[in-house]
Amino acid sequence: MAEDLNSWEDFTGSSFLKAANVTSESDAFTCTNVEIFKDPKEPSNIRPRLTLVKAGTTNEYLMDLNMTNANFLKNAGITSPSAIKGRKIFFKKVLVRDPRKNVEIEGLRIARVE
Repeated sequence: MAEDLNSWEDFTGSSFLKAANVTSESDAFTCTNVEIFKDPKEPSNIRPRLTLVKAGTTNEYLMDLNMTNANFLKNAGITSPSAIKGRKIFFKKVLVRDPRKNVEIEGLRIARVE
């Protein structure tokens, strides 16, 4: 991610995609990389980790695919996690329950892929 003194993004925590980074369902994020993420706390928890770049910016974000978003991609005809590389992904905001805090928060679901 490029350093930008006109934004707090580079200085306030992780670069994971958050609902606040998506302003509308027309925001396109291009997948530039896919890798396997293995949770060191739970070795059996293995999932695809996407690197996404928001269209019209140099802002780069990470996103671990949960089961819901992985199933969406599979049902949309994406043949494998590596096949998402180079594709545009669009998100919608949804309310989800944070299991650690037991409260509802804004989350992201994939709305479409091009």
